[in-house]
Amino acid sequence: MANQFTSVATTPGLGDNTVKTAYDLAINWVYRAQPTCRQWVNQHPVQQQSMPGSAVVLQKYNYWAQAEIDNAKVPLSEENDVDSTKLPATSTVTLNFNEYGKMVTSTRKLHLMSFADVDMAAAKIIADNMYRVLDSLIQDVMLQGTNVIYSGTSNAATADVAAGDKLTASNIRLAHTRLANRSVPKMDGNFYAGYAHPHVIHDLREETGSGSWRVPNEYGTSQTKIWNGEFGEFEGIRFVTNNLAYTAADGTSSERIYRTYIQGPEAITEGILWPFGFAVGPVTDNFGRFKKVGWYGLGGWCLYRDESLQRIESASSVSWVAPV
Repeated sequence: MANQFTSVATTPGLGDNTVKTAYDLAINWVYRAQPTCRQWVNQHPVQQQSMPGSAVVLQKYNYWAQAEIDNAKVPLSEENDVDSTKLPATSTVTLNFNEYGKMVTSTRKLHLMSFADVDMAAAKIIADNMYRVLDSLIQDVMLQGTNVIYSGTSNAATADVAAGDKLTASNIRLAHTRLANRSVPKMDGNFYAGYAHPHVIHDLREETGSGSWRVPNEYGTSQTKIWNGEFGEFEGIRFVTNNLAYTAADGTSSERIYRTYIQGPEAITEGILWPFGFAVGPVTDNFGRFKKVGWYGLGGWCLYRDESLQRIESASSVSWVAPV
């Protein structure tokens, strides 16, 4: 008769019944990128609305066009008065308001039996969801900008961008030039703001030759004005890199295309009718066992100054892996 073993591998048996999977009682968090787009939203309705409504119309004063400048260069006649000219009409932007939110319900039994702090976990997970949703909503508006540079040679649309059309220093310089040519002021008086995916920053730093990536500007002992996620300054643009930057497989042959944004002030406007934040729902059962918590807010975003936003669309040499 062959030997019989009392072991973990022998099933059913003593070892099979007594040796079970154990769990670490400490639960760690997965790594998550922090949203950063909202830090540049610096335009808001500045006066109370004329009445409550589902949208608010914002107005901007305009200057005279170049034709009026040229007309004013004609010398005045000594004996004739000039005809008065009306001021330019204002231009308008419509900001629509919508409700956004998410709610979770936990039970009393879960709270009593769980070895983990369910409330703490729910608060952190809910907050992460809110910030990422708001960040994505703002990027949806940024994608509506009409000023686009397509990396590569003679590309005129997203679908033209191919695998080798990487972000270059020349693209960055051109974006800076176009913003300056549209009379867009700098974000802090010195630099424009840049928002880019780590993959395209990698390509920019890998570029060689004169005028390519150099050591980012250091800000010395004063660290108070560094933006969240800031990577460095290059060609007059202070870059923030974040893997939440929008990408899509919409290039040539479904190539992954990355959106990089260079912007000045007031590109996006934000209106908030109810601040976004933590929300507690009502008890929904007779025993008070159900706990509802979530986030909620009522507001909206829209493109306010299209001229203040310059987008660059490019591929990358780095293999695409979706962020967690």
